[in-house]
Amino acid sequence: MKSFAGLTDQARVALQGMDWSRLAQLMDENFALRLSVYTEDCLGPGNLKMVQLARQFGSAAKLPGSGGAVVGLCLDQVRLVEMRRAFQEAGCVFCVIVPYNPSGTIGTNSQD
Repeated sequence: MKSFAGLTDQARVALQGMDWSRLAQLMDENFALRLSVYTEDCLGPGNLKMVQLARQFGSAAKLPGSGGAVVGLCLDQVRLVEMRRAFQEAGCVFCVIVPYNPSGTIGTNSQD
């Protein structure tokens, strides 16, 4: 669990610094760690397929919860369109999430 916490701390720094490439790397590390802990059988073929599909398009991907969905980070807008099509053809719902920070600042909270 300390490894997961360490990845979270590093991801926060990447977010604060708007280092999207580093964040993508950390997302992939998170998934690799989760896979090593829970194994392919536990994660299930559907979840693994979604992660593999995202990676085919150069995107980072991880499971945001207990399964059934992935969250990804695609830095190439052209590939994003292609990836959306591939996910939809695979029977998945594909949503683009654009982060919104009403304060206009990054990384400011009561714990800073």
